Amino acid sequence: MSAEILKAKKQLGEVNMLLKQGKLLAAVANLHEAVGFILKAQLMKHEMQSFTESLDKAAYHLANDRELKKIYPLQISYKPGEERELLASLYALLTFLQENLADEANSHLAALAEYRRKQLELARTLLQSDDVAKAQQVCGRLIDAAKTDTELKVAVADIFLEFGKYDEALEYLKAAYADNPESAHVFNKLGMVLRKSGRLEEAEKFYIQALERQSHDEVIYFNLGRVYLDMKRWKNAISAADRALTINAEFAEARKMKMYATKQMGG
Repeated sequence: MSAEILKAKKQLGEVNMLLKQGKLLAAVANLHEAVGFILKAQLMKHEMQSFTESLDKAAYHLANDRELKKIYPLQISYKPGEERELLASLYALLTFLQENLADEANSHLAALAEYRRKQLELARTLLQSDDVAKAQQVCGRLIDAAKTDTELKVAVADIFLEFGKYDEALEYLKAAYADNPESAHVFNKLGMVLRKSGRLEEAEKFYIQALERQSHDEVIYFNLGRVYLDMKRWKNAISAADRALTINAEFAEARKMKMYATKQMGG
């Protein structure tokens, strides 16, 4: 028995299981692909008979699926010898589901984004009242619902950083780093938090690692230069400013940094 025949049999056998799991689109796609194979393949009589029985069962389960009946007005039916008619019906259904489920998914994503925005605003309000514990609870629930979302953890860290909660911000950034240890953005944020908390040598190391991953970002060079200003390492600050200006000659803040460091050196 060919691999294609085995695959088609498996697809038909999985239709009812996928429907029970609520995976309507996958069930229809399986049935559609299997029917397409049957029409193209030159099957022997006993093979066709076996497929006819499987098709009948799969089409029956699909036609009687409660979720499908709620959203699709047309009836799916099958009789032996009407494989082409079934394929056309399945194609129309598959197109309908792809269009409508995509709209539903987009609506869900928009609702999720709005929910996150409101929860992050709540966390900001709590931090304004210096209620750090409750702010952490709010943000913790968001993160628990999306454990591998690096950008969410960075966004949370930014809020805590905004209110001078450096230790808390650092913990969220460490979690983001664990998710994506190659992100220059995360390294840059870690450098910012460490500099503001006075841990200058650590901040320098993180900025350097950020630049190893993104060497054409003038902002990271500028941020590194600020560390050198705090360290009173004027030559290093000038060098960092020069690198930033090489990338963006219009970077006014980097030019001011260079002038300040040069003045401190007596130049």
